Amino acid sequence: MKTRPHRVPDLPAWLTVAAAIGLWLFAGDSARAQLDIGLQLDKKTFMTHEPVTGVLTMVNRAGREIVLDGPPSGAPWLDFNVVDGRQRLITPVQGIQNPKPLILPNGQPHRVKVMVNHSYPMSESGLYRVKVRVYFPPLKRYFETKVQTVNIVDGQVMWGPQPFGVPTGYEGAGTYRAYTLLTFFQGAQERSLYFRLTDHDTGRVRATYSLGQYMTARPPEQAIDNQSRLHILHMAAPKQYFYSVIEPDGKATQKAYREKGTSRPELITNQQTGEVAIRGGVSEEEMAVPYEEREFRKLSERPPGMPIF
Repeated sequence: MKTRPHRVPDLPAWLTVAAAIGLWLFAGDSARAQLDIGLQLDKKTFMTHEPVTGVLTMVNRAGREIVLDGPPSGAPWLDFNVVDGRQRLITPVQGIQNPKPLILPNGQPHRVKVMVNHSYPMSESGLYRVKVRVYFPPLKRYFETKVQTVNIVDGQVMWGPQPFGVPTGYEGAGTYRAYTLLTFFQGAQERSLYFRLTDHDTGRVRATYSLGQYMTARPPEQAIDNQSRLHILHMAAPKQYFYSVIEPDGKATQKAYREKGTSRPELITNQQTGEVAIRGGVSEEEMAVPYEEREFRKLSERPPGMPIF
């Protein structure tokens, strides 16, 4: 008797689709398990033209060290997806150099400081939705972080724009730029003092950054010295002050001062030389020196002819 070949019964269509979906989800979960990434922005609200910064955390779970590099197309391994409040995709600035390849160790959290608006313009006020994209060479695909919402708001001008000539020794010597001071609310209560540097003729913004918290009890003092540097003294907390000196290229140094008894720090300008300095109060550097060293001179420091008891 001739036997008939055994025939596997057809699976129901719904079961075939479910199996395909299950395989797709498993593959997706397996891929996601190889690289965990997350973005934490430094804050939720930034001033216009201020660097929009955050920390990208990556965990490589591939079981081996991975070199992060871009795809063969030449695209960067670290990229962003930025959408404005009108749901328009922001296109990147042309000519921005791709980040260098990065060695990502296995199993250890690796953190990278990122600045979104270095390559994606976000100069208009409004809400933006931001994601970071990381290319993972072993799987030849990009991974994305969850969406972060950023609010861009302009500050209130307190002083300026004050034009000045760029002196010799700086890039752009002979041209004119402008200093501006602005106030900006970080949340409902906290107010900050901001600095902005622009090209006087074109309005191009070269730098915008915070000088620290600001108390309105005492208005900021500012002066431009004979080297076109901007000096700023502002109250940051009760009896506490910040003294900032900003170069014509936007680079800044800052010192902290405190009131000393009835003596408060103040900004003074020498009308003959054009030099600017702080008078009164005491710097926190001096406060760190022991009282005896601050208040009493060593015998070797006495002026000649003074008696030694």
